[in-house]
Amino acid sequence: MTERRRWDLLAFGDPCMDLNLEVDQWPEAGGKVMARAAGHTAGGTTANAACALARLGGRAAVFGRIGADPFGELLRRSLREDGVDVEHLQVAPGLPTGLAVSLLPPGGDRGLVVAPMAAAPPPFPAQRLHDALLQSRVVYAMPRDQAELSRISQLARGTRTRVALDLEPAVAGDPQTLAQRLPFADLVFFNEAGFRAGTGEAPSAEGLRRLLAHGPSCVVVTLGAQGAMAVDRDGAVRQAAFDVPVRDTTGAGDAFNAAFVLAHLEGQPLAACLRFACAASSFVIAEVGARAGLPSRAAVDARLDQARSRRPDGADTVW
Repeated sequence: MTERRRWDLLAFGDPCMDLNLEVDQWPEAGGKVMARAAGHTAGGTTANAACALARLGGRAAVFGRIGADPFGELLRRSLREDGVDVEHLQVAPGLPTGLAVSLLPPGGDRGLVVAPMAAAPPPFPAQRLHDALLQSRVVYAMPRDQAELSRISQLARGTRTRVALDLEPAVAGDPQTLAQRLPFADLVFFNEAGFRAGTGEAPSAEGLRRLLAHGPSCVVVTLGAQGAMAVDRDGAVRQAAFDVPVRDTTGAGDAFNAAFVLAHLEGQPLAACLRFACAASSFVIAEVGARAGLPSRAAVDARLDQARSRRPDGADTVW
């Protein structure tokens, strides 16, 4: 793809408002624990990725909906402040903005309860999405509906727009569902739980390579404190995590995926894409909220320079 397009990434999906609660322990079934309010922050998986890419110097837009309520206006304002285009962010009359309650235990490995916006009524906004895709290099989605994914992919193929998918357990939680999703994607992201749920096995170089046969050109798996791994047609790479204090893991995966997409669009090698993405996500886990710690390009480059000075041979392993 050589022509200049308006956006590097089009984030498909509805933003939501994150309500953050700090807890000392997880509640038992039928039980109750006391919490400390940690504020509300702008969120939404694909919207977070758009903000992360924009802060890194990329060009991003959101294709989604918000409610006609105060949370919706806060989300729109937050996206604009991060430099994300909201031309295709529409208000859905009569529907509340999506919400996510984030429980933050000690150590920062949060749990989420999500109440998304109600499904959009027919018809599918094919023409509007087609017009947005014509201006986008990559469309990034977390597809919960197979028919919707099929429409997105069909339109993307027609506009020569690459498709990047985030396949969490709630999206592709078994091998059959995963097999349905993969042919529609060029670039696939999993967290470790998502890969295990979708494939029935632990992440491995061979396991990731097998997924390439279903259509994607690149498969990436994040491994939390163990870093990340990725494969493409030319090889496989593993990257260690950056050693930073963990306060809240909310949004770390979104930032990782956005950074990887941006480096990938820049034509960086697989190992460099993975290293850049791990460095970007390491800033997010040090702050509470999905976007509070999103770094600039200069900050990520400085962290990479520091890492290279400590270990000149790099931290990645090529399998």
